[in-house]
Amino acid sequence: SLPLQLDMEASAKVDAIARALTHDQASDEQLTAATEVAQAQLELLRIRAVRADLVARVASGDLAELQRLAAVDRYERLASRKRGRASRNL
Repeated sequence: SLPLQLDMEASAKVDAIARALTHDQASDEQLTAATEVAQAQLELLRIRAVRADLVARVASGDLAELQRLAAVDRYERLASRKRGRASRNL
């Protein structure tokens, strides 16, 4: 699975989440941190959807997807740490 590519819809979601996390007088640093949190959150949602699909495939007998599932799990942990670091900067 490739990293999140911000199309217009995803970009609008990131902006909406970032603005919800900050106040009207937020500094540029706070807005940047909120944007990073929002991007990481959307990435986690996408990863979890991919993982759910892979789990369903493995459950139906497609054991070839186990290696990919392990990679998605590692990627999810990375995205979660990224979100945590960004949220500490808020």
